[in-house]
Amino acid sequence: MRVPLRVFAAKLQGLFGQPKADGEFDEEVREHLQLLTDRFLHQGMSYPEAAAAARRQFGNTTVLQQKQREMRTPQMLATVGRDLRYGVRQLRRNPLFTLIAILSLVLGIGANTAIFTVAKKVLFDTLPVQKPQELRMLTWVSGHERLVPPVWGDVGATKDGGLTSNAFSYPVLEELRKRTNVVADLIAFKDLYQATATVDGQAELVNAEMVSGNAFQALGVKPILGRPLMPADDAGPGKGPVAVISEGYWAERFGRSKSVLGKTILVNGIPITIVGVSPARFTSLKMGSAAQIFVPLTMQPLLAPRAQEGTTSLLDNPQSWWVLILARLRPDVPEAQAQAALDVALRQAAMATLPKAANTSQFNQFHLKLEPGDRGLDYLKGDFAESSYVLLALAGLVLLLACVNLANLLLARAASREREMSTRMALGAGRMRILRQMLTESLLLSGLGGAGGLALGYLGRNVIPRLLENSWSADTLRLDFDWRVVAFTVGISLATGIFFGIAPAWQAMRSEGNTALKEANHGTVAQRTMWLGKGLVVFQIALSTILLIGAGLFVRTLVNLSHTPLGFRADHILLFELNPPRTRYTDAQMVQLYRQLEEKIVAIAGVRSVSMSDIAIVGDGYSGSTFHVSGRPVHKDEPRVQLNLVGEDFFQTMGIAVLQGRGFNAQDTATSPKVAVINRTLARKYFPNENPIGQTFVSEDATGLVQVVGITADTRYANLRSETPPLFYMPYEQTMDAGRMVVEVRTAAGPGSVLSQVRAAVASLDRDLPLIGVRTMTEQIQASMSGERVFAQLTSGFGLLALVLAIIGIYGIMAYTVARRTNEIGIRMALGARAEQVLGMVLREALWMAIVGVVLGVGVAVWLARLVSAMLYGLKPSDPLTLAGAAVLLLCIALLAAFGPARQASRVDPMRALRHE
Repeated sequence: MRVPLRVFAAKLQGLFGQPKADGEFDEEVREHLQLLTDRFLHQGMSYPEAAAAARRQFGNTTVLQQKQREMRTPQMLATVGRDLRYGVRQLRRNPLFTLIAILSLVLGIGANTAIFTVAKKVLFDTLPVQKPQELRMLTWVSGHERLVPPVWGDVGATKDGGLTSNAFSYPVLEELRKRTNVVADLIAFKDLYQATATVDGQAELVNAEMVSGNAFQALGVKPILGRPLMPADDAGPGKGPVAVISEGYWAERFGRSKSVLGKTILVNGIPITIVGVSPARFTSLKMGSAAQIFVPLTMQPLLAPRAQEGTTSLLDNPQSWWVLILARLRPDVPEAQAQAALDVALRQAAMATLPKAANTSQFNQFHLKLEPGDRGLDYLKGDFAESSYVLLALAGLVLLLACVNLANLLLARAASREREMSTRMALGAGRMRILRQMLTESLLLSGLGGAGGLALGYLGRNVIPRLLENSWSADTLRLDFDWRVVAFTVGISLATGIFFGIAPAWQAMRSEGNTALKEANHGTVAQRTMWLGKGLVVFQIALSTILLIGAGLFVRTLVNLSHTPLGFRADHILLFELNPPRTRYTDAQMVQLYRQLEEKIVAIAGVRSVSMSDIAIVGDGYSGSTFHVSGRPVHKDEPRVQLNLVGEDFFQTMGIAVLQGRGFNAQDTATSPKVAVINRTLARKYFPNENPIGQTFVSEDATGLVQVVGITADTRYANLRSETPPLFYMPYEQTMDAGRMVVEVRTAAGPGSVLSQVRAAVASLDRDLPLIGVRTMTEQIQASMSGERVFAQLTSGFGLLALVLAIIGIYGIMAYTVARRTNEIGIRMALGARAEQVLGMVLREALWMAIVGVVLGVGVAVWLARLVSAMLYGLKPSDPLTLAGAAVLLLCIALLAAFGPARQASRVDPMRALRHE
């Protein structure tokens, strides 16, 4: 191996000393030629004859020089270097073409890079911990009968009609920990969502997460300052009043001061000491979220007390399933064995603690499953996976469109370089040499476009998250612009360079060294190039049609949502949330606080009415409950309905019509008979042929019988897309479980005009109680359409770019066609053709290309649109208006782009045209 390495090193050195070596070789050749010339002169030849004979005997000096270069340099590197230098010179000779080509690629590659950065987070990223592939999320699965009591978390449905959840009780967690011989660790956690933190007397809202004391150690997360949470911190309520804060919160709130260690802050009114700062990348065990404070899990009774069975602690309550558990597998224990052992522990604990478990056959279906846990608690993929795939596909179409456009431009450019290629082949260049040169130029273009696209993608990586965020909630989606994004951009840059360069390179490679130099052959070559170019334009128009139809469908979806009847008046309503900490307020005290606040706010000048609800209409989710009409048989699988706990003036404040009976009034108190108002959908479902007023029902959220006293109009509930669900309203005073509430304030003028007085009213009751999510109802409705708005904006941008590229493509091929047919057009005009006839001929040619492309594009778009039909609203994938609008727009664009070349053709001077060739 040593000899080849020394040879390669010598050749590499010769590559950089090539000019000097060429000079020395030329000098040596001249000396040899001079010696031969002298010998022939001595034989009696004249000097010209002697010089010619010397050159014949010595041989081809160019060939000898090339052989010498191959011997002393790595030929491939030298050739690539020459190809690159030549390619740069060619691009500099036509700066307008180069600018258009690079700009098209920058936009296409940049869009793909930015969207891939988001899609990577949604689809591919894992928790920034050690060996995330070893993590598994514990879930349980049961039959259709609900064995587990109501959980603090999510319960979903399986494909076979069963139930599943990832929430466990704390006693179950302790039982599972006894089986840690089959797993390396069990990490428990729970998202607190929003908590009130008071730092230096200033209250603010933070995202907090409760984690088990072994979490940092088991995940391999080392703090950048201080220490992590430890198992000793998780000994019991109040025994570990410590916290680790995030790097972002440390920088934002404490200015990265090291004195933060040992500082005491109040979280939901509980003093907690900061002991460490987590690394920047580790923000949560919930994918896409960013917790600012991590506290021990056993702080739950103090930080998030939940009153159940006379206690606020969930740690010793087997009837409350709320803890999320990640298991780290042991490399030496098969996963199936670990799952079986944990399943036995779960079933034993459930049999002992769940009342229904011992007396039902459904318990045989109750078992534990291990799901992938490398992404922790992952709602991100479920919410945005489909949207990410669609956006990636649309961005890919834009890039494909840019490639087709460049291929067309390069084809015309290659045709104009036909004589150059023929000359090079006549001088001895091989076809592969021509192919390599053309591909080098294409890859040079794609490399420049890729570099610009990478920069554009980096600058635009946060565009989509910013479009999705709103002014009243923190941006929690952290995007990492890592090596995978760079690798993706490099990969698509190389792929696009080959894709758009292969057709022009193949066309150039087919040149004939002997016949292509003849004038007669140019017409055949040009005709072949024009047909290929026209085919690419048809394909380009088809792609543009697909993108325009997609943009039209998503824009019309947004318009339809914007005009959806709400069932209430959204104007002049100020919204904000209050979440009094249960550490300071009992249920009765919360109700009293809300009642006093209503009285203070309604007294503000400019406030017409005020009310509260535990669910804000449109955008705040669901709150399900049972609903069983008195006197009717009980069904096991009775569906749940929606419940909203509201204030006395809720219907007046929101502008919801009471159709029958009455709304709530001051007589509906905690001690009066329980009453409810139902919506029209619930009335039709449960009381189809009778009057609901006066009927009674029972619900899990109310003690005793509840009487229906009114029927309201239907309103949009959780979002604008879903049909109105069956819903009943109850006064929050009668449930004694107010908790977090949304305050609705109807104002006479703009909602912002009373905000300062509202803040003062809240502060007068509790200065440590922050207003959460201050916004107007109009803003909340707009935020509920943020996903549709993002798609409408992005697809509209893609559609506009498609139109621009279509104009460039059509104009380019028609201008090239007119230039190649100048002689033919001159003959036509010399034989009597009028200018308008020539104009019509060129426009008809462009129109036929556009029609074929539009027909193909519409057919493919209708087929593809079925894949995103669930994302549309108020229209079908084959919406005639959208299809017709896109088709007509592209046909008009095609004629407009072709008009310039057509007008130029109609002004051709016949005499000059006949002399053109």
